[in-house]
Amino acid sequence: MHIEAICINTDGGHLGGSVTRLEECLHYASACGYDGVELSVHGLDLVVGGRVNRLQLDRVRRVLNGYAGCVSVHAPDRLNLAFPQRIPGCPSELALEMDVFAACLEVCSALGAGTMVYHSGLMALHEAHAGLQPLPDDDALVAAREQEVTALRELMPLADAHGVMVAMENRDPHPWEVATLARLGMPHTELPRYHAGMMVPALVEQVQAVAHPRFGLTLDMGHLYLAANYCGFDYLEAIREASPYVRHLHGSDNFGRLGGVFDDLNMRVPYGDGDVHMPHGWGNLPHREALQQLPDYEGLYVMEIRPRFRDHLPQALRTLKGIVQDLQEHRS
Repeated sequence: MHIEAICINTDGGHLGGSVTRLEECLHYASACGYDGVELSVHGLDLVVGGRVNRLQLDRVRRVLNGYAGCVSVHAPDRLNLAFPQRIPGCPSELALEMDVFAACLEVCSALGAGTMVYHSGLMALHEAHAGLQPLPDDDALVAAREQEVTALRELMPLADAHGVMVAMENRDPHPWEVATLARLGMPHTELPRYHAGMMVPALVEQVQAVAHPRFGLTLDMGHLYLAANYCGFDYLEAIREASPYVRHLHGSDNFGRLGGVFDDLNMRVPYGDGDVHMPHGWGNLPHREALQQLPDYEGLYVMEIRPRFRDHLPQALRTLKGIVQDLQEHRS
């Protein structure tokens, strides 16, 4: 295992479209000792209506010209090539999703980011949750998987032209998804069927089907820990299965608890509910054992920590560095 750089995320909500706030984040990340940052396309308004916002891109590029760290890019969380938004009476938004994807690749190229994170599209419950569509049947689920593969195959030559690795991220389970299934008379055990994006075998299958050297996985350690605990699969075994395809790493801490109806962090943190993105060492995720399952990994490790824990970023970095250095020394 060779972690080339330990980076920190730039939270989209915290940025709020502000280049001034981005500049502050870069200075603070450097002061804490991080080697780079992951930029949020949606947090910086770099893509608007499926097109690159060139004025904003130029402003961000000028700020990055004075930054010595490495950069990766996170595409909008909503971006979905399998289940694009479907509003009754409106056409499919797949073309718009592909435009957003292509614009994000252009942003990566302009900012010198070699990796773009794309959340798996295998998340099928948004419209059912909103009451706009019924639950998709098995044929619709299969068609969505195939649509995502077809779209990615079409987009990968563009990624290649821009010199960008597209790394598809595993997702995590959510209480609203379980509530949607319950409301529609489905048991919670059916969640992996409708949210295959949190299951490593489904993601590996997608990567193998796309079959392009610039397409792999972003392994989100926190997301996988939540999914493993809720769905009952072996966490470390899932990492081993993903390992040959992992091109990018995300890490944070949590307690592997799905949580419940409370969504505010002030209420969730005392109980350790859900994907709280805490600093390493605050939860019970087995970081050392997780990294041991990735002996051949080479690339960035992006710590995704929520802005409320900003004061603890130096300690979080020291904790992770200690784990990584210890593993690398013992391996050598």
